[in-house]
Amino acid sequence: MTLSIRTYRALQAALLAGLGLFMLHKLWTGTLYWYINQRFWLLILLAAVGFLVLARVVLPGRRESEPPDHQPDGEHEHDAEHDHDHGTPRAWGLLFLAVPLLLAVVIPARPLGSSAISNRGINTGAPLTVGGGTPTQLDLAPTDRNVLDWVRAFNYSTDPQTYAGQPADVVGFVYHDGQLAADVFLVSRFAVTCCSADATAIGLLVRWPAAASLESNAWVRVRGPVEVGSLRGNPTPLVAAESLDGVETPAQPYLYP
Repeated sequence: MTLSIRTYRALQAALLAGLGLFMLHKLWTGTLYWYINQRFWLLILLAAVGFLVLARVVLPGRRESEPPDHQPDGEHEHDAEHDHDHGTPRAWGLLFLAVPLLLAVVIPARPLGSSAISNRGINTGAPLTVGGGTPTQLDLAPTDRNVLDWVRAFNYSTDPQTYAGQPADVVGFVYHDGQLAADVFLVSRFAVTCCSADATAIGLLVRWPAAASLESNAWVRVRGPVEVGSLRGNPTPLVAAESLDGVETPAQPYLYP
């Protein structure tokens, strides 16, 4: 299907503006960080503004909308030659903009969860640095450590038993591993370096009598002393939960190495 140049530009401008507004909306609501590291917010903002500027540039102006007989002598002939030289735009060319925007609007935004762990597996080895940077401090107060901090502490300790008995207070989502005992589950988070494509699932073992009744992906706060457990042959923290409470999904569900 072919379109007039004016119609093509109008649709092109609408799609570009839609992409820009969509990105601004994701920034405003914070859901953009379910896909990328939050340190890239400025680049996304500049990209959104760039889409809006491009939309204004390609938007047909009033001069282009005038009938041919209202245009100055010779201008109509030039426009006809211009259209002839470059051909008539086809609608399929707009699909390159329309399809990503449509999918982004229709598919509900949600952070990675248990289904992603089933596909990628869970990692018991967490990196200390990002891009060769300074190693993350490990001597945090026990109750200040998140899931990633506990996994790091165990991975880089010469004797994980030194952490036995320390109090843990962590938040994560429930993941059930079929290889674990009925009263054990994983309180999990995803660590993201750049975007959700490189996300790594990490987790702590939790012993809780009613573990089997917990719903997968439910966010919980777990508190209790830490023991040295084993996950796939590697020493890993195990929280002997003394309390377990349901919580809302954090505004930022990911952790950053």
